[in-house]
Amino acid sequence: MKPIRSARRAIVHTSYQEYKKTLMPSQWKYLPRTLDICALDLFAKVIDAKDDVTVTAADFEDTFHQLPELLTASSDALKLHARSLIEISTPLNQPASSAPGPGQFVEGEAASSAQPDALDLATAVFACKELSCGEPYLFGWDDIAQHHCKMDLDHLNERLHYWELYNPFDRAHHRLRIVFDSLRSRMAAIVVRAAGLDDKVATVSDMDATDLRFGCSVCSSVWRGGRRSSDISGAIL
Repeated sequence: MKPIRSARRAIVHTSYQEYKKTLMPSQWKYLPRTLDICALDLFAKVIDAKDDVTVTAADFEDTFHQLPELLTASSDALKLHARSLIEISTPLNQPASSAPGPGQFVEGEAASSAQPDALDLATAVFACKELSCGEPYLFGWDDIAQHHCKMDLDHLNERLHYWELYNPFDRAHHRLRIVFDSLRSRMAAIVVRAAGLDDKVATVSDMDATDLRFGCSVCSSVWRGGRRSSDISGAIL
């Protein structure tokens, strides 16, 4: 992408920082990157305007007014995609059950209003396929919604033009690449049952509430961030 596109995205970035100030700080962790914002059709239309067109912050004002709806639509699309990836599988060392599994929905009178969303289950384990991701495993929708492992404009700064020369921005691949991890989902089910909960309905928040710690008897203990990597909390199974 030409440097002029980079300059226009820098304008969006500055305006986006101002937009964030209108939101509660608790919402910031769920906001997408500037590059994700720039990939939205309404923003991209201005960014991709002809090179002889002068683009200023005023050209994005109307679009920023529509941003809440755009973010909601984008989030809903990601949630629908994530839910579609969930596979139904029998947990390790447990026979098949007639109870609904992760991602399985029951219709009619058998449906229960108490049945949690498949994406909230503690067994909804996903893996991020981005090469730059240092924490690739995601548990439930909340992890997915606040997972931002790609570099953004504020980290590139003055290196932006040089970076884009070798890493051209591709709108088709800007979204998070995740896959459902069926093996770790089955392992998570074992941990949930070990905590005394029903793996068919236990949510990530239920596991958070237990605040349990499990240690792997096979893995070697490696200290990281003040704790051993083999120490696994209820929050991340």
